[in-house]
Order: sequence, then C-alpha cells, then structure tokens
Amino acid sequence: MGVFVFEDEITTTVSPARVFNSFVNADVVFLKVAAEHIKSVETLEGDGGVGTIRKIVFHEGHGGFIKQKIEVIDKANLQYNDSVIEGDAIVGSIEKILNENKIIPNADGGSIVKSKSTFYTTDETEIPVQILTEGKEKRLGMFKATEAYLLANPDAFN
Repeated sequence: MGVFVFEDEITTTVSPARVFNSFVNADVVFLKVAAEHIKSVETLEGDGGVGTIRKIVFHEGHGGFIKQKIEVIDKANLQYNDSVIEGDAIVGSIEKILNENKIIPNADGGSIVKSKSTFYTTDETEIPVQILTEGKEKRLGMFKATEAYLLANPDAFN
C-alpha cells in the first residue's frame, strides 16, 4: 500500500466556530455554494455524525459522484475529518482519500484552516501530479465559495 500526502493552510476572517459548523453541515453548504456543480447530496447511512456516509452527485460535466464517510467530528478541538471512499475521485490505484481539517483561531477572530489530504493506494504507484493538483484546486474552490457564503450571510452556521 502506498500513502501520498498533501497539506494546505488557508486563512480566513470567518470565526472558527462558523468554519467548523460549515464542515459539519457540508451537505447543506455544498448545495448552497456549489449548486451549479452539485446536483444532490444524499445521506446513505447514519444521522450526520461520525460514520455517516453521504453520496454527492455532480451535474453532467462536473464528474459523476463520490461517497464520503465522516470520520471525526471533534467540536472541542475544531477537527473535522472525512474520507472519500467511492466514486469518480477514486481512480487508478487510489483506494481512499482521507481529508483532515483542523480549524485554529487566529488573533483577529478569524481562522486558520489546516487541511491534510492523504491518498491511500493499493500499490506503490505514484499518483499523477495532475490528480493531486485537481483535487487541491477543487477543495480550495469549495472553501473559497463557502467562505464567500459565510461572509455574505453572517447569521449562517453560528
């Protein structure tokens, strides 16, 4: 099994609690901030807590679908982790993608979001840089859209 990791850090003026709540309520957020890309979000198993599995279906031209499993929801430590366990992001030898998100308060009341994506593969084959870059760009785009929504709607996800 191979393991490939990329990390990212994003600073925002949005409060840590609201950023965390947007991760926890991603099924609602996705449809609000990316309706042109995301057709539907369906809970297949669970109640929204740890272990919940969601299916995210994309509009034609934006991919097919992914299944996402919630791994960690830690409100006290502002940690939210999920795994992509099936779908169009699982290509080639990729077995799953673990996304870890730690929200850290900064001095001005905003947040620093430290994200780490770990790609687990069935063998030692290198993951093409293009796949890693596309994944990173999609995550950043989704975060920026979420950030814009939160800034435009100060009462959302308090």
